[in-house]
Amino acid sequence: MPSLLQKFLLGIPLACLASGHVINGSLPSNYKIDVHSHVIPPIWKKELISAGYPVKNGTLYTDGFAVPDWTLDLHISTMDSLGVNYSTMSVSAPGVFFLKEAQKAKSLARSINLALHNYTQAYPTRLGALCLLPLPYVAEAVDELKFCLDTLGFAGVGLFTNSNGTYLGDSSLDPIFTALDERNASVFVHPASPDCSSVALDWPIPMTEYPFDTVRAIENMLLTGQRAKYPDIKMIFAHGGGAIPFLATRIAGMASLPLLGGLSIPDSLAQLAGYYFDTAASTSAIQLTALKSFVGADQIVTGTDYPYVPSSQAIPGLSAIQGNGNFTIAEMGNINNQNALTIFPRIVKALESN
Repeated sequence: MPSLLQKFLLGIPLACLASGHVINGSLPSNYKIDVHSHVIPPIWKKELISAGYPVKNGTLYTDGFAVPDWTLDLHISTMDSLGVNYSTMSVSAPGVFFLKEAQKAKSLARSINLALHNYTQAYPTRLGALCLLPLPYVAEAVDELKFCLDTLGFAGVGLFTNSNGTYLGDSSLDPIFTALDERNASVFVHPASPDCSSVALDWPIPMTEYPFDTVRAIENMLLTGQRAKYPDIKMIFAHGGGAIPFLATRIAGMASLPLLGGLSIPDSLAQLAGYYFDTAASTSAIQLTALKSFVGADQIVTGTDYPYVPSSQAIPGLSAIQGNGNFTIAEMGNINNQNALTIFPRIVKALESN
């Protein structure tokens, strides 16, 4: 008899992923896997404060935005209130790239990854972990990637659009992508502040610069040829891909000019649309209509951006996805869980073994 993982890989309906969630041999369409949730370990917060990030009235700020309170118990209880069954956890910007020494960045990343592992061990059927890499230090990042995937069995890897100005697409990151490719590993990409933070005009950088930094990273991967070099790595970009659904045809048109390499417009569009995109802060009718037109329901995954997006926004946002995107029940099943399982088959393994 095939195992649960074999059934999934063969396309057979999943027999069971968690006790009490099986209907007619498969997951119900409302079983939610949140690919975009964050942890704020105390050790990370402490290092940010030590590095000089401002604290105002007892609240830490990064990129001009308040770092919310977080505990593991609160994470689980909020999942329950949001109707989320399983979450993959990652660390938001600025990761550890605010540390200017490779060994310090590697040490902090290791400590955080061990904490992530402990969280998953406490709640193996509710939580998965995405490895935090000590970029832009590539050799150290490759070592940490191997440790997280090969030793700890993480679901995947977290990356940022840029790390201290080194953007996805930069050839210096090829060893990272080679290691991912060799392991058939998947990636969640979160935006970060551009070096020229003054473009935010003193407003919080996440408000507009995070979405635009997603465009910069996707565009750079196209123009440098890195995406074409590693086409099989499954990658999720946060926040509905930022502005990429609206700008893809413009980017592809410009990329076809001799100045930018004379790339084929259809090939460029296929590359730009060759990712997965989550719904965090991207649940309006305008956003979902554009995203559905750009990639279809098979490349959209559920994201909440907890705890940075408050429950008061996340709860109505999640409930609005089906109506605002005019998705069928079957499409909602893909968005809520099946697409995430395609990206992260290790989630199936984790649930199968518990």
